Amino acid sequence: MWKKIILLCLFILLPFTMLVACTGNEEEDLNKPAEDKPKEKTTSTDDEPGAEVYVNNRDAGNIQVIDSSTNEVLDTIRVGEKPTYNEIGPKGKYVYVANSQSEDVSIISTDNNEVVKTIPVGKTPKGINFTPDGDWVFVINEGEGTVTAIDTATMEKEATIEVGDKPHNGIASPDGSKFYVTNTASNSVSVINVASKKVTNTIEGIEGAPHNLNITPNGETLLVTLTQKGELGVIDLNKEKLTATIPVGTGHHVLDITADGKFAYVGNIGADYVSVVDMEKQKEVDQIKVGMGPHGTTISNDGKNVYVAVTSKDQVAVIDRKENEVVKRVNVESFPFFISTLENTDVIE
Repeated sequence: MWKKIILLCLFILLPFTMLVACTGNEEEDLNKPAEDKPKEKTTSTDDEPGAEVYVNNRDAGNIQVIDSSTNEVLDTIRVGEKPTYNEIGPKGKYVYVANSQSEDVSIISTDNNEVVKTIPVGKTPKGINFTPDGDWVFVINEGEGTVTAIDTATMEKEATIEVGDKPHNGIASPDGSKFYVTNTASNSVSVINVASKKVTNTIEGIEGAPHNLNITPNGETLLVTLTQKGELGVIDLNKEKLTATIPVGTGHHVLDITADGKFAYVGNIGADYVSVVDMEKQKEVDQIKVGMGPHGTTISNDGKNVYVAVTSKDQVAVIDRKENEVVKRVNVESFPFFISTLENTDVIE
C-alpha cells in the first residue's frame, strides 16, 4: 500500500520538477551574453532596411556581404585569389572584384550574390572603377602598366590602354568623359579619354608615390594619396596641376569624399586612425581611432556612416559621421582590404 502511495506522489511531482528545471535553464541562458552579440550600440530603425556592404577579404579569397541595419554578415562569396579592390556599378546590379593573384575580375550579381562571370585581365590588377553611366569598367593592372576597359553590356574586354609605371587605382570624372589613373612609380597621373580609350595627357610632378585617389562631386579637384609622404596631393583638374598637399597619416590610403564635397575621410593603413579632412580649409581636422591598419574607406550613400576595413583586426568599423566616432564593429574574415556600399534604393530590376 505504501509503495503505491509513494509511486503516486512521484508521478504527480515529476512534471513540476521538469518544468522548474527547464525554466531555470532558459533563464540562465538568457542571462549569458551571446558570443556574437555586438557590444556597440545597434543601428536605429531609421537605417532599415540598410545598406549592403561588400568587403574584400584579401587573404581569405572572398567577399563578405554585411547588412548595415542588423550588423550581421549576410553572405560569403568565393572569388579569385587575393581580391584587393571591388566596386559596385552605378545601376547597382553587379559588383566587380579585382583578384590580384589570379589576375582576373569576378563579376557578382547583387540579385543572388553569386559570381556570374570571371574575366582574365592584365598582370596584378589592383584598382577597379566604373564610369558614372555604368557602361564601362576600368581595371588598373599594376604589374604591366596598363588599364583594361570592360564593356559592362557584354562583360567583355574591349581595350588595353598603356599608362605609366606601376599604376594603382583610377576614378572617372563626374561627367564620364575622363578617367584618371595614378602611376605610383612614375609620380604621375594619366588622363584617359573614355570615348577613345586613349591617354590624352599625363599630369607630372606628383611626387611621393601617388597611390589611391578620389574626385570631388563638382569634378574640379582630384585628391591623390602620396604614400611616401603621408600626405594628400590636391590636383586642380581645370589646370591639371598639383596645387597643394595636406598632411594625413601614413600608408597607402583609401579615401572617400562626402556628397557635398566638404569633407574627405582617409584610411591610414600605417596608423590606427582615419583622418577627416576639411576640403575648404585643406586641413586634417579630426582623427578617428579604429584600430591598426585601416585601408578601405567608403561613405554610405545617405552620408550618415563611414565604413572602414580594419586590416589588423579583421573587422569593419562603422563611423557615425554626426559624432565622428565608431559605433559598430563587424567581424569578418582574413585581412579586409577594401569596401564598397550598395544602398537598397540604388538597385534597379
